Amino acid sequence: MAQGTRAPFSFRHWLGLVSVACGLPFMLAAFDIGPLQRADIQGPPWLAVVAGGIFVAAGAALLVGKRQPTLRDALGLAVIVGLAAIGNWIAFGAGERFCQGSLPVSFFSVDGALSGWQCRLPFGFGALVTDAMALYFAILLLQRLCGGPPALARTKRAGEWLIVLSLAPLLIPLLLVLVGISAFGACRERLRSGARPRNESFIRRQREKWLRSDSGPAAADERRERR
Repeated sequence: MAQGTRAPFSFRHWLGLVSVACGLPFMLAAFDIGPLQRADIQGPPWLAVVAGGIFVAAGAALLVGKRQPTLRDALGLAVIVGLAAIGNWIAFGAGERFCQGSLPVSFFSVDGALSGWQCRLPFGFGALVTDAMALYFAILLLQRLCGGPPALARTKRAGEWLIVLSLAPLLIPLLLVLVGISAFGACRERLRSGARPRNESFIRRQREKWLRSDSGPAAADERRERR
């Protein structure tokens, strides 16, 4: 790009401006400024500041783009921290909670107005996930600022495991369902054919891999020829 010319104003920039414009009224509502007032906030005033700040930070990150990656990542971290703050307040904060929506529990679902644990439970799960993600991306940002010191490698790995643990309530049932489906298919195949199920494609790939390896017959024949 020639010096003195500006990058074209793309759809990303317009989306960033719209996001900032959507977030500002919520932030100003905490100060009784603009179309929304403090009485419209279903919670403490800081909740509106954080909710609006999420849109403002996301829009600013879109406007910054690739020109300043560190600032963009910091703004992205601010979005995750804001989501975590709202989720933690709803799930673990003091006072009664009322939500509108549906919550599937075991083999039935609860629809309509939710209160108490029915409202806190889904937000608690989301809060744990966003807390883990906020910690992980904060470590990544700190690692970038410090030039990637090896001392943060273990902390980064701990953050990755923390994300996995936070997703465990979702991943474990999904894994059990997949194992159950595979076991059911294997039992049905055994009853139908009387033979043990075999993953022929996996066995073929492993055999081809062994044939091409250093311990395969082709490598053994080559070693004999060299002798």
